[in-house]
Amino acid sequence: MRRFFSAVIVLFIATLSTFAKRDIAPGEWQTVRSYNGITSIIPSRDKVYVVASGGMYTYDKKTKEVKPLSSLDGLSASAIEMVEYVESTKTLFIIHSDMTIDLVVDGQTINDESIKDSEISGKKVNGLKVDGDYVYVSLDAGVVVYNTKKREVLDTYVVGDNGQYEAVYQTVVLDGDIYALMSDKDEDNCTHRKLKVCSRGSNANDYSTWTTIPLPVTCSNSDTVVVKQMECASGHVLILTNKGLYARLGDGTWVDVSPKEIVPHRIQVYKDRLTANTNWQVMAFHKDNLGDVKYRECWSDIAVYDLDDDVVWLDNQGLRFADLSVNELKAQVSEPVTFEGPSQKGYYSLQVIDGEIYLTGNHGFNEPAVADYSRDGKWHYLRDFLKRDSAVFKDVPRYLDGVVFNSAYRMLVDPLDKNHIFVPSWRGLHEFYRDTLIRIHDKYNSAFQATSQSSRCTLLECAWYDENHNLFVTNPRSNGNMVYVQDSTGEWHELRHSKFLNQPSAHFHYRTKSGIDFITVEYSSCALCVLDVNKTPFDDSDDKTKIMTSFKYSEDGVMETFAPVYIFSVEEDLKGDIWIATDQGPLIMRNVKGVFDNKEVYVRPKITREDDSRYADYLLASDKVMKIQVDGKNRKWIATEGNGVFLVSANGDKIIENFTTKNSPLSSNNVMDLVYERESGVLYIMTDNGLFVYATDSSYPDEDLDNVVVYPNPVRPDYDGPVEIKGLMDESNVRITDQRGMVIENGVSKGGTYRFSARRSDGTRLPTGVYNIFVTTEPDGDGLTETKHLKFAIIR
Repeated sequence: MRRFFSAVIVLFIATLSTFAKRDIAPGEWQTVRSYNGITSIIPSRDKVYVVASGGMYTYDKKTKEVKPLSSLDGLSASAIEMVEYVESTKTLFIIHSDMTIDLVVDGQTINDESIKDSEISGKKVNGLKVDGDYVYVSLDAGVVVYNTKKREVLDTYVVGDNGQYEAVYQTVVLDGDIYALMSDKDEDNCTHRKLKVCSRGSNANDYSTWTTIPLPVTCSNSDTVVVKQMECASGHVLILTNKGLYARLGDGTWVDVSPKEIVPHRIQVYKDRLTANTNWQVMAFHKDNLGDVKYRECWSDIAVYDLDDDVVWLDNQGLRFADLSVNELKAQVSEPVTFEGPSQKGYYSLQVIDGEIYLTGNHGFNEPAVADYSRDGKWHYLRDFLKRDSAVFKDVPRYLDGVVFNSAYRMLVDPLDKNHIFVPSWRGLHEFYRDTLIRIHDKYNSAFQATSQSSRCTLLECAWYDENHNLFVTNPRSNGNMVYVQDSTGEWHELRHSKFLNQPSAHFHYRTKSGIDFITVEYSSCALCVLDVNKTPFDDSDDKTKIMTSFKYSEDGVMETFAPVYIFSVEEDLKGDIWIATDQGPLIMRNVKGVFDNKEVYVRPKITREDDSRYADYLLASDKVMKIQVDGKNRKWIATEGNGVFLVSANGDKIIENFTTKNSPLSSNNVMDLVYERESGVLYIMTDNGLFVYATDSSYPDEDLDNVVVYPNPVRPDYDGPVEIKGLMDESNVRITDQRGMVIENGVSKGGTYRFSARRSDGTRLPTGVYNIFVTTEPDGDGLTETKHLKFAIIR
């Protein structure tokens, strides 16, 4: 038996890549976050906590292990704003963008929504400061004091003039006195900042006990002073301005303590140790003497002195540290700790090909284009590989000042060579090979048209290949036609479709199984363009075209008009119906083959109310539906802007599931794009704050039983989820027996997946053993069936 289990494990490893490149069990979630753009570095004795792009990861000082922390670890789903480590209670204090607090203690996470649910909920978080067991949270509404030992809000101070809400940027405590650096609406105050203090023993809840004290600035018309930060270290309150770093003395005067008259760009305090940095050096100050400073030459946006290890933690193309124990001017800097992931947290579009992720973003005139993709566990960033090939561009003077790569909506991967990638943009079609820019197709060297006679912009928005590997591109908002196609010689042909002239956008394309192209005009004046090139891509004389801005549908025998403001995307379901995603819910087009003869039929799906009134409401009519995906059971997964992801029945008359930030790891309810991977049944969910992956309970049916797999196999003691059988043909009979031949379950697959609870009919878990799976297909046209026998193991 033990030898058999070993064989099963080997088989499982061998088949895992074909079943799911992402090692994810049914019903489980994964996150794919960006960890670029470090905003905070918080050392503790054993770990370094790093906040980047609204997410967080830890670096273990001893093991060098890098580990992400996310909602899968119990953290709240919304973006992380700020983090502090409270040494006295060994607590990691995290505050999120929605004011939720997470406390991580001994690896356990406690969520606290007391600030989120209070009257100051929604006020912006500006700063955190630790004093003993307490964390002072500076907000646009005042100051919240949180007790990490009791894990509760201790107090709230509204310190504005006359008890009004006023922004507090930073709060520090020195010898019991509480200092608040605030905004100042006084027009005569050139810094627009003021500093208030509540003396030790005074009632900080009484705004009248807070007195304004002078800042270390003198303003003049020709010499602008900017107050940047406040900190507390070495027994002094510190104010950083663009003119100097000032310490407040006991008599209330300020003295400039800028080392060697060097004005830092930023200061930070950890365990009462002040660190400052410029664009080329870091300075670590002595605990008891601000005049005693260690200088090191190294570049960083952030610098935090870690007394435990006598290093400064840096942000320099990843997390690094500079060794201060070596007395040399030029710092010895470590190699960067980097985390594989997308370059940013927000994108416009998502694609998944063979388990690899492609993300494109930053649409909008003059926005730098972003095109990132994953391959073999590594992330590639195309904007980092804009290498100008002199052989290509030597006679093109417009490229002598560099390549412009602005505003991209989506990528196109060559189906015959995944190293060959196109990115349509506002400055033409950028063609990459092995991450190197090899060509730009635009109005100067192709048939494409500019947005106006004088414009340098060649606006291209989406591209696709047909079944014969002909390349199509849309060129809206131009002086010419909208659709272009490239022949085998590389020449571009303009397809003369008069109905598509003067369209303001063409962001999204979808080709049906029958070869009909749908192109969405999303904004300004939305429309749905339909095209059939009739299998003659270079001859537009036999093309069929149609453009629709509104849709007629029958409501209780009366014809109604549906006129959405936005049309975002379309998707064909397993019955051949087209589901159209609009800002007023989904719309279904039936009899698609009759669309050019105006014989198509439109339906707005309805949900029956649960109040016994027999009334029904249009499905998600008040939601912006961004994308619709069809799973192996013909159910619809629907992405919305504001309400998360919905799973609805095949015809849209029932809501089965709604994933939001409240009941799932999603960090945002704004879901911008959605991809359902047909082979694995894995759903990729792109929000405006990160990418998430969910293993659904279905996959597309296969045409045979050659790729049937069981997951997990073996079922280990700590796993209590379902066993999935994937790669099935639709309507396959699935029979599961023990080794004696006793039938445990008998059922029929819907789509390509069958789920088995691994329990008996009475609900008890199946014991350790080897079990049989017999799969039999439905009879084909000749009455023949196909049978497959598999085994899986359970270890209790």
